[in-house]
Amino acid sequence: MPPSTITPDPREGGPLAFDPEGATGWAPGFVEDITLVPWGAQDPGGARRAAGLFDGSGAFLPEGHCHRYLGGPITVAPDEPWPDPVERLEGNWLFGGLFYGHFGHFLCETTSRLWATEKLGDLDGILFFPKQRLTHERRQYRHQLGFFEKLGLSHLEIRAPQHPVTVERLALPPPAFGIGEMIAGRPEYRDFMRGRLGAEIAPDGPADLYVSRTRLPSKRGSVLLESRIEELMEAAGYTVFHPQEHDLATQIARWKAARRIVSLDGSALHLAAMLVPDGAHVAILNRGPSHNIEDYLLQFRHFAGIDALRIDAVSGFFHRAGRRVVKRETHAMLDFPLIGAALAEAGFLPDMTGWTAPSDADLALAAAEVEDRIGQPLARYEI
Repeated sequence: MPPSTITPDPREGGPLAFDPEGATGWAPGFVEDITLVPWGAQDPGGARRAAGLFDGSGAFLPEGHCHRYLGGPITVAPDEPWPDPVERLEGNWLFGGLFYGHFGHFLCETTSRLWATEKLGDLDGILFFPKQRLTHERRQYRHQLGFFEKLGLSHLEIRAPQHPVTVERLALPPPAFGIGEMIAGRPEYRDFMRGRLGAEIAPDGPADLYVSRTRLPSKRGSVLLESRIEELMEAAGYTVFHPQEHDLATQIARWKAARRIVSLDGSALHLAAMLVPDGAHVAILNRGPSHNIEDYLLQFRHFAGIDALRIDAVSGFFHRAGRRVVKRETHAMLDFPLIGAALAEAGFLPDMTGWTAPSDADLALAAAEVEDRIGQPLARYEI
C-alpha cells in the first residue's frame, strides 16, 4: 500500500497540528457519557503511558491523547482488561490531560488545556489522568491546588482518579502548550496565562534578580562554582533568588517586579516568562550540553515579546563515572570571562570586573564537593 494511503491508528496517535500564531479553532462544547481509563494492562515503556478516553459506545477518543512534543503523543490507548467504572461524575467537566508532580512538567503539560475554562461557562471540575499510581488520588495534585487558585479556578473540583470513571459531560479542547516547539504556546493559552495568573498579586521585589540553582538537589544537575556567580552578581547589585524556597504568591510578585533577570536555564523560567513585565531584560546561561535553553528563549519571545540574551559558555562537564551521560544531570564548567563579557556588553553588568577564569584547583575542589554530596565519583568530559 502506498504510504500516502495509510491511515494512522488513532489509538497510537500522530503529530499534533500546532500554530503558535493561529487560534486553535476549537468550538466549545461537551461530549456525553465519557469513560476515563487511567491505566491500561500494558506498559509502553519510557515516558509513554497507557491511558485513554472512550465514548458511550466504547470507541476510543483520540482527543484524549496527551502531548509533550509535536511529533506524537506520550499516551497510547489502554489495552483491556480494566475494571468497570464504579463512579460517575455528574455535571460539566474539562479534560485536563496528564497531571505531573514536577513543577516544570506541571506548567508545560498539565496546564495546557486550562485556557478552555474561559470558553465553557459553568464547569464543575477538571479531570486528569494521574501520572503516578497512588493509593489516595489527592496526593497527586494537592500540592498544586494553590496554582489553580491563582488562576481563579479554586471553585472547580480537581480529580485524577486511579480507577475508571464515567463523566456525564466532558469538554475536550486541544493542548495549547508543551515542550519543544509547543513552548511558544497558542494565542488562547498565552492570553489566558498572562491575563489570569496571579492577577490580584501586585509586583513586589527587587528589579534585578539572579536566579540560582545552588540549593536544588545535586541530581538535577547544574554548574560548578555557581556560588561564585552569585557573589559576582550580588556585587553588581543583583538579588540572588531561589524560587523553590518561596510560596507561589511570592514568586509571582517577584517575577512581576523584575526588570533584569540573569539565570541558568531551568524550570523556574517557565513561570517567569508568563509573568515578567513588558520591557524586562533577560539573560540565560546554558547550563549543560543539552539544548533545553532553546525552549526558554522561544517562550520568552512568544509570551513576553522578549528576545533573551543567550550565553553559551560551557567548556566541559562532570557526570557520574561509568554511567550513561544524562545531559540534564551534568555539572558543567563555565567560561567565566566569556559570561562577564557577554553580560557587560548587553548592559546587565557595568563591566566584567572579577569574571576571571577559575583555577584547575578550584574546579577540582568544586567537583569533589559534588562527589561528596551525591556519594559517587565523577568523570570529566571536555567540549
